[in-house]
Amino acid sequence: MNPTTRLCVVVALVGACSSPAKHQMTLQEMIAADPLPLAKGSKWTYDVTVRRFDADADKETAKTLTWTTEVVDAKEGNGVTAFRVKGWPSDLASTEDGSAPTATERTILRSGNNFLFGTSPDPTLDGAEGWFSWPVMDGQKICPKAEMVYCWQVTSVEGGYALTFYTGPDEQTFELEPGTGISRFHYAHHGTTNEVEAKLTTYTKNR
Repeated sequence: MNPTTRLCVVVALVGACSSPAKHQMTLQEMIAADPLPLAKGSKWTYDVTVRRFDADADKETAKTLTWTTEVVDAKEGNGVTAFRVKGWPSDLASTEDGSAPTATERTILRSGNNFLFGTSPDPTLDGAEGWFSWPVMDGQKICPKAEMVYCWQVTSVEGGYALTFYTGPDEQTFELEPGTGISRFHYAHHGTTNEVEAKLTTYTKNR
């Protein structure tokens, strides 16, 4: 083993010869970056672990699977872009009977730096439910509608921000990594085990 190789082996023990640490973005860089870079043809692939309680076996079970989120269409009009997304991460929490989750399509709207959930594939804000406006701040509370009891809670995490929606029975979290999009999704039901964790493995943006 030559000296250079030996040196790399030694420093690898402390991580210096492994992949470089992910750059921690400054506030200015985060503001300038796109928190959710949606574009037709872009894809996000996740490694998913699903934990549920199997009543028949009287024990908790864990399954792993691969999940893909893809922007299948985009329409613009009146300053609004409607992105039709197949396999939005929350689909992973849609089943409770142990069956495989089904990738559905839903519309994510973008108007400037405002992101909303649309009610149709069209670029219209009619009936839309607000999600967040960029940039966000650590500790911020975002209520889609003034009369709503439950709101999104913003927390600073490594590489971006986590948006968590708590209700009485469950909670869901989307971690946003500016320039990449949703890097992690987590869902948990309070009570009987029903938990999903999806971690991003690859992001392919449309070119």
